[in-house]
Amino acid sequence: PEKSFAQWQDDALSNILSVTLDNTNPKRGTRCYLKSVADELRSEGLAVLITTQVFERVLVARLDEDMVVASGISVFEYLVGSWQMSQTVVSNLCGAKGKALDLAVREARVQALREAQLLLVSYMGLSLQIPDMFPQQGRSGRAIIVDALLADPNANANSLAEQLPELLSQLAARFANDGLPEVIAPAISELGLRTLQRANRSLLQPGFRSILAALDTLTTNRQIAAAIPHMPTFDPEECNGRRMQTGTALGPFMALSGFPAGDESITKVYYSDAPQRSHQDRESLHTSLRTTVQFLHSALFEIVNRLIRSGADERTLVIQLSLRTLATNALRSGMQVDFTKVVDDGFADNLAFVWMRLSEPFTNDARLTRLARVDPDWVTMRALRSVADGGLNDDQSHISTYWRELTRIDADKEQIDAYLEQRLRDQMSSDGGFIPDCFFTTAVALHLGLVSTIARYIDMMKQIGRFKNEIERVRNSPGTLTPAQRANLPLVMQRWESQLQDMKREKCAMDAQMLDPRRLICAMVFYRFVICFLLRQVDAQGVFPQQAFTMPAENGDVNAAEKWRMLPEFLIEDAIEFVVFVTTYAPDVLTDSTAQVGDDGLRMFDDILPLFIVTFLARPKLIRNPYLKAKLVDILHYLTYRDPREDDDYVDTLGGNIPGNIRLHPSIQQFQANLDNNTLARAYLVPALVRFYVDIEQTGSSSQFYEKFQTRYYIARTLRALWARAPRYVEVTRRFFMQSGLGTSEATTTGSTRRDQRVIEEFVTRLMTDTTYLLDESLSKLAVIRDIEKRQPTAEAPAAEGNDSDDASRLNDAESRARSLVSLANETVHMLAFLSRLVPRPFQASEVVSRLAAMLNYNLQQLAGPKCSSLKVQDMQKYSFNPRVLLSELTSVYVHLGLPTGKQQSAAALIEETEAIDRFVMAVAEDDRSYSQALFNKALYILEQRSLKNAQSLTRLREFALKCQGAKVDSRAMLFLENEAPDHYLDPLLASLMTNPVRLPTSDNVMELSAIKGQLLSDPRDPFNRAPLSVDMLEPLPELKREIAEWRERKLAEYQAQ
Repeated sequence: PEKSFAQWQDDALSNILSVTLDNTNPKRGTRCYLKSVADELRSEGLAVLITTQVFERVLVARLDEDMVVASGISVFEYLVGSWQMSQTVVSNLCGAKGKALDLAVREARVQALREAQLLLVSYMGLSLQIPDMFPQQGRSGRAIIVDALLADPNANANSLAEQLPELLSQLAARFANDGLPEVIAPAISELGLRTLQRANRSLLQPGFRSILAALDTLTTNRQIAAAIPHMPTFDPEECNGRRMQTGTALGPFMALSGFPAGDESITKVYYSDAPQRSHQDRESLHTSLRTTVQFLHSALFEIVNRLIRSGADERTLVIQLSLRTLATNALRSGMQVDFTKVVDDGFADNLAFVWMRLSEPFTNDARLTRLARVDPDWVTMRALRSVADGGLNDDQSHISTYWRELTRIDADKEQIDAYLEQRLRDQMSSDGGFIPDCFFTTAVALHLGLVSTIARYIDMMKQIGRFKNEIERVRNSPGTLTPAQRANLPLVMQRWESQLQDMKREKCAMDAQMLDPRRLICAMVFYRFVICFLLRQVDAQGVFPQQAFTMPAENGDVNAAEKWRMLPEFLIEDAIEFVVFVTTYAPDVLTDSTAQVGDDGLRMFDDILPLFIVTFLARPKLIRNPYLKAKLVDILHYLTYRDPREDDDYVDTLGGNIPGNIRLHPSIQQFQANLDNNTLARAYLVPALVRFYVDIEQTGSSSQFYEKFQTRYYIARTLRALWARAPRYVEVTRRFFMQSGLGTSEATTTGSTRRDQRVIEEFVTRLMTDTTYLLDESLSKLAVIRDIEKRQPTAEAPAAEGNDSDDASRLNDAESRARSLVSLANETVHMLAFLSRLVPRPFQASEVVSRLAAMLNYNLQQLAGPKCSSLKVQDMQKYSFNPRVLLSELTSVYVHLGLPTGKQQSAAALIEETEAIDRFVMAVAEDDRSYSQALFNKALYILEQRSLKNAQSLTRLREFALKCQGAKVDSRAMLFLENEAPDHYLDPLLASLMTNPVRLPTSDNVMELSAIKGQLLSDPRDPFNRAPLSVDMLEPLPELKREIAEWRERKLAEYQAQ
């Protein structure tokens, strides 16, 4: 007979639970007999059958501790098995086997099973939420779920792995509003623990793919994705710093890494023989590893993207976790990083890449239409406010503390605090939505991720270079070692070579990540957005890029100036550092079409980068930190690079190199063309570089004295490249130097005649001072090298014990210093020669002419005097030392400043030129320390013998020498006047007769105007009491000036009469 619905339920549910209420049924002999439940039902007068009405009572009885212990399996494993049985029955009913049943019967049976499944799922969730609620026996629920997640769903039909998506769906639906985060947390924690196992942690093993696939399966369910950010383990309060990598729910997955620090097998196994392989083989290794990392990045992005898209609250929690992770790992950006306290490079890189991908919808926009939605005041509106007040700050205030303490573009701590207090009192709120949150989170993720890793990568490259040089030095100079050191040399060299190989293997592993074009292109696209955001803040109209950029006025208010000054400095610093890195190590990325992105006028390399560099060099007050402006010069130097070995533009000098032998990257030619086509660059760039040559005198760092020379070298090389490339840059230079003399000033400079004149005067002073120092220092180092080389020990005459260690150290130091100093000196002398020919008047000014003449004479004596032979070292090319070119260009300065140009000009200009020339000639002749006619004769002899100048140039130099000889006679009259003059007619510092006396209000002393102006150009303080003093404060003394002039005329008449 056909079974009743109750009987069917009893059979089906008894089979599902593997229990029975009838111990007389032989078919159920192997099932667990629940006598207590059967007795209860009889006592209540109910049928002793397992139906949906008593299913939970039966289930609870089965989960009794004695039953669980007797079964030998855990509660969760039993529940899952029962659920799988029910799922099989449901499948049968809904499939071919159920088609024979009446529709109503089938639907009733399915409904009964669904109700049973709901209870099974409920108890599964409870066992995950509160595991102590049930007997602890067998495998845990978290382990069972993770095993199923990691198993191949196609391996076995009806396996839990195959049925898991449906089980997760039912769990999520049941606990959606009843503690789903606590239900899912154990499984994700277990999956995280599995990730930390060696087999799953390495990208060289397949295990990590299963891990990511498991997490992908979980987050594919929208309800689970929405629950994950609410898990207690998602962002636990006690986790910070390094613990974010292991103590948070997503930390272990984010820690999967292709960097050698995160997986030592990458260096020791994958790249074990990479240093010995060919470049092509290494690139093949890189490609394979990069493909694996790309898979990792894509998987992590998909997972995080699902969490963010699951809801507004969940998005906030994900952003908070990211910001708090970064805030508590701020030490990653330090000089010396303790990686036991911060997350490693792989974790930071993964986090940054995920956020770059999240930002792509607005950063990849060709026209940057959503740039205006990024609020420059995001720090105060979001980072410093609590969630209740519309912000993102966490309960421990890690986020607000980090963002509050960041260095700003142009504000000190007091200004920052005052501004923040004012803004926090405002009741305004940010309505930019996800875009500004994503922008600033991505920016800081790159700051502590990619950019920080770049700094360490560059340091590693430098360490390898220094170590290689040291090995080569010792190997090639065994004679500098003592006998004891030479005896141990083979063992030492073997150990050093082994260390060098280890360093090279690590470099190969780092190359795969740091030079990955995909990673760099993504970052380039993001920094295009950053740079445009910065340009929009300083645009005079505040509408860039929707309209063409307008250069802000020198002293005009920047749009939203206060907000600009309060922006974190790392925004502009990281953009610059990244472009410097790419320019130096991966220039192909610069011109990559994917990295260019953007429409015409908004392409990164062609349009945005030149505009960025020119704007912040032309308006230096926008950025307080001189280091950042110096980095802009670095970029310019790299992208306008001309190899010094190919210089063919020496001033008034025959010969030179033949360009074209050294192949440069195509990006250099392209960037120079971009500059030529950029209207702002053509107008602003040269004056900006001249101005920064002056400003870099003070950088604020402990090594500023040496840093300024490096930056000035780059400026000189950049200007040289521009002058050689197009006449327009030469004309812009001439106009800038001449406009202050004409009483005009253009917006392309400082906008002020007085400021322009100040810049030009200081530039001439710096150029003169640098030439003096660099030539003197470089020549002295070459003399040291020559002296040591003469005493260098050989294999036949080795050094005695301890005899030559000092010499080896001194030689190493002298060689290192000479290489940089000679290059700097070459460029400084060239620039002096070029500019003195182009615009001689600033170099003939009364306040600088005496020191300039003394400097020229002194260095002429060094290069052509009796000691010039001491400068000849064994390998002069090693130090880029060409004394003949130096001598030729240096002597050309005499001709440029001491003879008429021959150009047609007005009578007034001709008189001015004559006076300036006479002033310079007299200054040269009056230099008693170094000037002599014999010195000029020796220089002329060298120049002629070496064919360094043509006949006309030699004739003009002889003409100048004769003028100096005549001026030497006139200088005797000046000596007579100075001996006869009353003390108050003499300058108190130079003891020379004053012609234009001024009073110093800070000390009430009287000085010659040109003398005190020259002093203030190098030190803006009163020389008598060190009080601050400027040229504007000087007080003219017209009566004393007239009195001295009248006295001078009388005395000169007396002298002539004698």
